[in-house]
Amino acid sequence: MNHAFSQAKTEVIVLVLLTAVLAWIYPVLGLIPLALLAFLLYFYRDPQRQVRENPGVILAPADGTVTRVTTVPCEYVGQGSWQVSIFMSPLNVHVNRSPIAGAVESLSHHPGRYLPAMNPEAPMVNEKRIYLIKGKIRVKVVQVAGIMARRTVSWVKEGQELAQGDKIGLIKLGSCTQVTFPSGYKVSVTEGDKVQGGLTIIGEES
Repeated sequence: MNHAFSQAKTEVIVLVLLTAVLAWIYPVLGLIPLALLAFLLYFYRDPQRQVRENPGVILAPADGTVTRVTTVPCEYVGQGSWQVSIFMSPLNVHVNRSPIAGAVESLSHHPGRYLPAMNPEAPMVNEKRIYLIKGKIRVKVVQVAGIMARRTVSWVKEGQELAQGDKIGLIKLGSCTQVTFPSGYKVSVTEGDKVQGGLTIIGEES
């Protein structure tokens, strides 16, 4: 069983039992939990990906649409760092990956609100999980919960060594993932671009 699907074991068991009971009592009603089961199986998919490691690039940490590219002050990465925000709809793959090879220097969870992920204030006030990863460079990855995605999940721990593109966690039911990387890199994406975690290059050495 993959990491992503393991997050839905309880829901899947309940829906399977409910489908069976309703199908026996009143078959038409059984279609409702069956449809929900099909959605869960689709949502928690975790397709295999061949990640080509390259220390000179930053890979997208998530699937989705680039909603913001900006510069921000970041104590961990450096002043004038690039920050790329990626919105994940419920139809995207929700597994998050490490943009670089390196060690998890810090992993922290911050309770907060549940504003819609597209709200500019969401990354500042919503529940989030922050990964500080140090390799050849330093990057900061933030999983931001949203109005539907009310839980961030981590599969790594502090001190763990990661290969570029390794899975680090997921966000349930769609939200936003941000990555901050040094200003010495040039951004390879623009707002509106579609990206794939572990495959799309979002930053390259200048």
